[in-house]
Amino acid sequence: MSLNLNNVASTAGLLGPQTPPRLCARQLILERVAELVKHEAGTRSGEDIEALHDMRVASRRLREALEIFQVCFPPKIYDRLYERVRRVTRALGRARDADVAVEYFAKLLESSPSLIEQVAVQEILRRLAKQRTQRRGEMQHELNRVQPADLSARFEKAFAPLEKIPPSRPCGSRTALLLARRLFAQRLREVFACHRLIKGENDIEALHNLRIAVKKLRYAMETLDFAGGEPVKENLKFFKKLQTGLGDLHDRDVFAATVQRRIDKLTKQSFTEHLLNGCQTVLALIGKQRQDFYGDYVELFGKAKIQDWRMRVVPPPATTRKSSVSSPVFSVHQDSTRQNPE
Repeated sequence: MSLNLNNVASTAGLLGPQTPPRLCARQLILERVAELVKHEAGTRSGEDIEALHDMRVASRRLREALEIFQVCFPPKIYDRLYERVRRVTRALGRARDADVAVEYFAKLLESSPSLIEQVAVQEILRRLAKQRTQRRGEMQHELNRVQPADLSARFEKAFAPLEKIPPSRPCGSRTALLLARRLFAQRLREVFACHRLIKGENDIEALHNLRIAVKKLRYAMETLDFAGGEPVKENLKFFKKLQTGLGDLHDRDVFAATVQRRIDKLTKQSFTEHLLNGCQTVLALIGKQRQDFYGDYVELFGKAKIQDWRMRVVPPPATTRKSSVSSPVFSVHQDSTRQNPE
C-alpha cells in the first residue's frame, strides 16, 4: 500500500480549531511524507543543491509533526517510524552542511581582495569540496538503506488502526486548539529558558540551543497554524526571521571552527607563513560577520519578555478568541548565503 503523491495536497483548509488531533495527525503527517518523497530524486541527482535543502526541511517538519502527535501512535510503532525519519534527517543534514560551507567559501573567494586571502580560501575550499563528496556518498548510502519512498506505505499502515477508534474516545488533547495552546506555551517557555542562559556574544553553545528552541517553536506554529488563526500566522513571520538570524550566526561559528582547525595545523608546519596569514585574515572577517549577526539578534530579541510573547503566540480559549492580535514589525539582516531558514 502506498500513498498517491498526486492526490496529496495542502490539507490545512480541511482542518479547524475543533478538529480532533487524531484526524489532524493523519492529514498533516501524510502531507509531510509526500513533501519529503517529492524531493528525493532531485536530492540524489545533486544537480540542484536546493533539492537537498528542501528535502532536509521536509524531514524536519515531518519529525516535528511526529513529536506533536506522538500520543496517537502505539509506542513501538512510533519509535520505529521516528527513528527511520531521524536517520533521513541526519544523513541529509551532514550533506547539506557541506553544501552550505562550500557555497559560503566560494562566494568569499569571489570577494577576497588580496592574493594571500584568495590562496587561503582556495586551500580551504579544496578540502571542503572533498568532504562534500564524501558526505554525499554517505547520504546516498543511508537513503538506500532507509528507502524514504517506502515511508508512505509505512505511515498508511500505522494510521489504519486509528480509523477503528471511535471519535468519542480521547487521544491526548480533545481539539487542535487545545493542543496548540498547550504546545505553543511549552515551546515558548523553552525558548525563553534558553534565552535567559545566554551569557554574552561568545556563548556559542547557549546561542545554538536557542536556535534549536526557536526552530521547534516555529515548526510547531507552522504545523498547527490553522488552529491558532491569523495572529499565529502573523507572529510566525517574526520567529522565521529570528531563526534565520540565529542560523546565520551559527553558520559563522561553524565556518570559524573550520578555519581555526586549519590554522592550528598550519602553525605546526614549516614554510606556511603566507597561508597562515591568509587564514587569519579570513577568520577575522568571519568574526566580524558574526558580530554583526549577534548585534541583529540583540536588537531583535535581546529585551524580549515571555509575558509579552505569551499573549501573542498562545491562542486564546475558544470562548474568548479574538479576530486579530497586533504583532510587532521587526527586521533582521539577511545574508545571501541563507535565504531560506531550515
